[in-house]
Amino acid sequence: MKIMVSAYLDNNIGDDLMIKLLADYFNQHEYYLYTNKSTVVNTFKDYNNIIFSRPEQRKKDLSKMDLFLSIGGSIFNDLNTIKGQVARLRKLSLLKKAKKNKVKIATIGCNLGPYNNKWGVLLTKLELKKNDLVTTRDRNSFDMIKEFKEVKNYHLFEDVVYNYNFTNEREKNTGLGISVYRSLRKNENNYDNYKGLAKIADEYIEKTNKKVRLFPFDSENENDLSAAHHVQEMSKYKDKIEIIPYLGNQEEFINRMAECEKIIAIRFHSAILADILRIPFLPIIYSNKMSSLLEDRNYEGKCYDISDLNVGNAHEIVNDLLDDKQLYNQFNNFENNSINHFIEFGKLLK
Repeated sequence: MKIMVSAYLDNNIGDDLMIKLLADYFNQHEYYLYTNKSTVVNTFKDYNNIIFSRPEQRKKDLSKMDLFLSIGGSIFNDLNTIKGQVARLRKLSLLKKAKKNKVKIATIGCNLGPYNNKWGVLLTKLELKKNDLVTTRDRNSFDMIKEFKEVKNYHLFEDVVYNYNFTNEREKNTGLGISVYRSLRKNENNYDNYKGLAKIADEYIEKTNKKVRLFPFDSENENDLSAAHHVQEMSKYKDKIEIIPYLGNQEEFINRMAECEKIIAIRFHSAILADILRIPFLPIIYSNKMSSLLEDRNYEGKCYDISDLNVGNAHEIVNDLLDDKQLYNQFNNFENNSINHFIEFGKLLK
């Protein structure tokens, strides 16, 4: 089958892993993705069944497709802006054409919102009701979809990345890993966050005499690399802080993460990977997807909002990191049913 894919393409390891896991699981099919970013194309260079074209080619290609797939977590979080709403209207027009051409439509692995206006909810509803299949990764999103009466075939499973099978045990030679984060929001507090993380890294090094690694999960437009360099530059112990960038090299990136004893998880998939790697982590919440994950896990340990990530709270955060009882360490206390995203999707491919 020829599958047109709508996904977030920004050299973001979470979204890249979802696409790669799908392409590996159904390797007999062809996946068509659309981007102008040469670095993103390079990330998937080893996948013969992933074909890249320019975005303007998408409409022309639709007539030869068998299925239109949207895959990713926060693929509905751009609907609070006029720009995002206009882009969604264009997508709805494409989906309408797909329906007319008898192309099947699916959305897998998503979460919904947050929304600050009725238009975001309405556009989400209009899109999902065109789908032959919808799978989501958190209870709050599932309950919202349940309110959309026109959506018939929808399911709740663990995040798609839980299908990643890590078997390469690594020596724990680094004390702390930090998933650094650069916000693109209008009212961001990036500089305060960077100062807070630098203070946390310094105090952690002083108390443990162990090294710290910074993990930028996104290396293109969102540019967590900028956050990493700011934190390292602000630190008193630059020689004890190492930056491990994600540049499409998922195995190396995850292997270096596996060498950490603790994780500060800001990026959502840093929490998922820490869970897979069985590394205790302290959650930092910058969006509803992290809070939904913690709620679904009945997590009762410590967590912080991104707005609390500053110099004033650094000492308390370090004390939390030194006490495993305060961290997420409830590994494997849930049913990992993430394979069902692919099983349900496979039913459309028959």
